[in-house]
Amino acid sequence: MLDVTALADEIGITALAASARAITRGLGGDGDAAGLLVRLVGDDARNRLAGGEEEPKLVMQVESLGTEVSIVMRDRGAPVVGPPETLLALLALGVASRVDARHEFNGNVIEVRMALPQYHSIVEGANIEVLAGDIELSTEEVVMRPLAKGDAEALTQGIYRCYGWTYPNPDFYYPDRIEASLAAGKRIGYVAVSPSGEMVAHWGAVWIGPSIVETGGTFTDPRFRRRGLAGKLGDSLLEKLREIGVEGRLREPVLTHPATQHIAIQDGATFVGVRLHDHAPFQQVGITDGLLTSRASLTVAYSSLQPLEPKTVWVPAAYEPFLARILDGTDWSRTIGKGVSKQDWPEQSRLASSYDTDEQVGEITVEIIGADLCDVLDATITQYRHSGAEVIRVNIPANDPALPVVGAGLPELGLGFSVYVPGLLETGDALILEWLHDSEIDTSIFNYADERVETLTKMVVAQAGDVGMLGARQRRRASRRAQIFSGLAGLEAESLQ
Repeated sequence: MLDVTALADEIGITALAASARAITRGLGGDGDAAGLLVRLVGDDARNRLAGGEEEPKLVMQVESLGTEVSIVMRDRGAPVVGPPETLLALLALGVASRVDARHEFNGNVIEVRMALPQYHSIVEGANIEVLAGDIELSTEEVVMRPLAKGDAEALTQGIYRCYGWTYPNPDFYYPDRIEASLAAGKRIGYVAVSPSGEMVAHWGAVWIGPSIVETGGTFTDPRFRRRGLAGKLGDSLLEKLREIGVEGRLREPVLTHPATQHIAIQDGATFVGVRLHDHAPFQQVGITDGLLTSRASLTVAYSSLQPLEPKTVWVPAAYEPFLARILDGTDWSRTIGKGVSKQDWPEQSRLASSYDTDEQVGEITVEIIGADLCDVLDATITQYRHSGAEVIRVNIPANDPALPVVGAGLPELGLGFSVYVPGLLETGDALILEWLHDSEIDTSIFNYADERVETLTKMVVAQAGDVGMLGARQRRRASRRAQIFSGLAGLEAESLQ
């Protein structure tokens, strides 16, 4: 890791850019692009440090994360609510893979990640046979064990043998990305391995919150099916998750067929929302076939792995019907707060945000709810919209009684309900809202396991359409006002002549 501190002036920013350029080039990355990104972040920080009372210094850290170079810039200037707009413009061109911006107790943190060559290193499929579903079953014994460092290549090969290039999560085709997440402690799993060393089954999980994981990546080699391997691996995984104190698990059953929804229901999971237009279209093979014609949508199901502490959930009135439907029939010790009166909230909200250039998805996490919540969210959402975002997710603490009051205008920003997750955030439960570039959802390909899944999905789709139309109407009204005032200005000018 390289640590450099410099003054936030022309000389200091130039020195930081040169340092980032050199170390990134040494790691095999694009040094010139790294230098440009550091200069843009440094210039933005210098503008925010113009008040005179702040410490006019910049601290930069550069390190390799296996498949990416991470460049972290820290400053004590005016709080950020999102990445610099100049930086987002370059992200849209693919200069960086991801950017995160947040305000911490000791200042601002902006992290830019740039892909190294191995980030794009994909599984070698030329010498791997894609197995037919009706291939003869094997009688070989297998060994079941935890997923370990060094297993990434075998895992990607196992996925390829089962699905070819049609697996819906493309990250599983990049062994170095999987290896990096294993090394960072972000991934856990259990696998079955044949005597020849081939990975023939897997069930895993990745951390998405302090004590919440998302499970998935499940596959079984066709030669080793009808043994219950998936069930055994899943049981081992859940036992381990409970042992290490994980409080809940999420899974994301697809909407193009009900099979994975049925599995979630059979396991006792509760459907807690829907991610509309979650990721780019993919080729389906198996229960349903064909290339999706629009971004894929997923349901979200939650299972608690530990007893939940009683809490009150506070949300704006527009989202209460979703919470009521989700919580009905659960034993989660959650009640919906009612009757909030005007109180003294913090003046300023605090946000952390990120942008994924591959999926064109912006994500905003509200860390502190303040009176200016709608204003700062509107500013950040506008930034991501201008950068070409297809989806913008907003994670909001749902146990704060300020939210129903200061968040009453969130639907006006085009934010519709997406998901509710107990314990997802450091501050507790999360209300997840979504802004969609295209709020017209094609539901003709949706299939539902039962009435609860269908009703919740249709509620989410309906509100997405409503808030999308609301935003369009507001833009049209603003346009008409501009035209009217422009005409009045013209008349005034004529009357003065």
